Amino acid sequence: MSTIEATAASPLIPLTQDAALPASADDVAAATSSDATGMPGIAAARPSTEVHISMSGNALSGMRGAKETASKDSDIDNSNLPDNVKKLIKRMRELREKLEQKAQELQEFSHSTAGSPEQRRMRMEALRAEVGALTAAMNKVGADLAQATRKFTSDEKKVVGSLVMGCGL
Repeated sequence: MSTIEATAASPLIPLTQDAALPASADDVAAATSSDATGMPGIAAARPSTEVHISMSGNALSGMRGAKETASKDSDIDNSNLPDNVKKLIKRMRELREKLEQKAQELQEFSHSTAGSPEQRRMRMEALRAEVGALTAAMNKVGADLAQATRKFTSDEKKVVGSLVMGCGL
């Protein structure tokens, strides 16, 4: 005969069953009862809905983003360009990515029928304004980059151009 006993942390009562004989209806009822009021039986475990994020998990997440950014711009970092030019090239790439995302969002929204006509008009105006602001920022960084590379040789300017476009060296 096998015995299943409750542990100190569990409200279960000891159940016994002969391994050779099937359980009786009373044993099955007692074993499957899950009453929180203390009636005999086995209390069903309830799944936990708690989520715990450790500090190391947060750090790993942050490191992953930093690694992606570092590897994405490693061609810029490995170039022999001055630091101010490297920063401008990175900023130009970042703005180009954001502009492409906003342009895509604007394109998708223009085919959408969600919301009232007034809401759609306002959202389209907001997206167009964001695209305009990103374009203006790119123009400013482009002008700053042109100024910073004014005395560069044509080969150095080619390197800068290829880095701006993300093509590498």
